[in-house]
Amino acid sequence: MLRGPVFIDFLSKLPYEIAIYILLFVDMHNLTKVALISRTWNQFSRDNEVWKNIYLHQKQWKVRIPPSLPRKIIPDSTAAAAAALVAATASQSQEALAATTTAVSKHITPKPLNWKMLCHDRTQLERRWTTVPPKTKLLGHTDSVYCVQFDHYKIVTGSRDQTIKFWDLHTLKPTHTLRGHSQSVLCLQFNDKIMVSGSSDNTIIVWDMENRTILSRLHGHTAGVLDVCFDDQYIVSCSKDTSIKVWDVKTFALVKTMTGHRGPVNAVQLHKGQVVSASGDGMVKLWNIGSGQCVRDFIGHDRGLACVQFDGETIVSGSNDKTIKIWEARTGRCLRTLTGHTALVRTLHFENNRIVSGSYDHTVKVWDMTTGQCILDLDSGHSSWVFDVQFSSSRIISTSQDRHIIVWDFAGDLDVRLFE
Repeated sequence: MLRGPVFIDFLSKLPYEIAIYILLFVDMHNLTKVALISRTWNQFSRDNEVWKNIYLHQKQWKVRIPPSLPRKIIPDSTAAAAAALVAATASQSQEALAATTTAVSKHITPKPLNWKMLCHDRTQLERRWTTVPPKTKLLGHTDSVYCVQFDHYKIVTGSRDQTIKFWDLHTLKPTHTLRGHSQSVLCLQFNDKIMVSGSSDNTIIVWDMENRTILSRLHGHTAGVLDVCFDDQYIVSCSKDTSIKVWDVKTFALVKTMTGHRGPVNAVQLHKGQVVSASGDGMVKLWNIGSGQCVRDFIGHDRGLACVQFDGETIVSGSNDKTIKIWEARTGRCLRTLTGHTALVRTLHFENNRIVSGSYDHTVKVWDMTTGQCILDLDSGHSSWVFDVQFSSSRIISTSQDRHIIVWDFAGDLDVRLFE
């Protein structure tokens, strides 16, 4: 008598922990197929550790994992902290709200992250980066908006109207206006403690981020300060005067001046003791802060450069030749040239294999760094030159000569608070 093949459901015969360990080697696409095999396999496929492993193995996905919190609830201190939270909410103070929210959270048992839901939402979010998202226009500056940076709570912008404005990221309403420069605010960068801004008035201002007051005003450039950046050791600035200056971030003393460009230095980036600069002379240069010497020139653009970014390994530059170039920092080799803009590439930002650029052709474009293809063209936002762009996993924010700040929101109905 002939018998058919005998199938053994080996996974269901294994201890649960071993079965789950095996599924850690399954990718997201195939895990959804595993769920259809049987009721037992479906149960295995819904294990939170399996989905956590899948999420964390996506190279370009990051998550803001909440810290481990004590599980014991202390009624008196919890009540006091909660009362402070209500008061902070009523006062609409972002700083007070953040501090008291932290105080309350110390006494509340956190819910474990639902990693399957995070994978689902992040997948949906990534797909949305190929279609034009809803946009919101912010108007508050009275002249061109030259620069922008944002984090999880706020947007900060600098303008030709000589002011710096703070905006609430969630309500998109202005919250504070800073005055200190006597001409256009051309550039800025901030972290939790300080903000550094540069201006056409030839000065750099270091601001205290907690109370938004001036800590120091740095003098040294003889023309407009076109870009600034800083880390925990140095502030680096560049200028229309063709120089790059390095300042001590704690004492604000001038450490050194680096020269070598033959035109305005329009952009600088700082990473672990190295500086990359981009100039109107058409050159990208890599500098060593310790020696103050130029380490390497990157030659390839046909016209002057307006923007650059550097992460330690890769340099991306934008030029008046209408192209974006991707360089290998270690060798100086041009890896790829991106074409598509029809005017000066004024600004760019790259992260996680994605480049966002803004141009004098009035558009914002999104590029795949691996293929060099433009995957999204946002051509219906600004009516004039785009001066700056920044992006996160769920937003692009762009600024323009048209005085508008545009928030392009890919999140929609997704909860993206845990996404970087």
